[in-house]
Amino acid sequence: MPDDLQVEQLVIDAFNGYLIREKKNILNSKELNQISKKDLQVQRRIHFKGIIKNLAEIGVRRSLQLSHQMGHSEPHDFKPFFKLDPRVRLTLCLRYDFQFTTNEIEDITGMTRYEVIEKLHNGRYLLLHDVN
Repeated sequence: MPDDLQVEQLVIDAFNGYLIREKKNILNSKELNQISKKDLQVQRRIHFKGIIKNLAEIGVRRSLQLSHQMGHSEPHDFKPFFKLDPRVRLTLCLRYDFQFTTNEIEDITGMTRYEVIEKLHNGRYLLLHDVN
């Protein structure tokens, strides 16, 4: 299956999984018209983190299963990044692409604070020194 289709299916699966798991909470929430803008932003952030959490769980599992296929299609410029452990890549992306705090990354990944900081530090070191 081409990479773009795999990514698309991953996002669909994560979104559907989140909707199935949180269906009652979403349906029982207040009417959107009655929620203040600040509360609405908080709700959006909570739902976004939930979807990202599902995406992360499925993505890490699938990346381990598809690691042999990924070796052939990695962009040449990003080889050091793709050589990192999937959980390290996930942590780096959540921190630097999505701008999540370490506390939010803990919530999303289920790792302890120590593990999050360790993965961020080790990932940066390995990328800077091209050790992996």
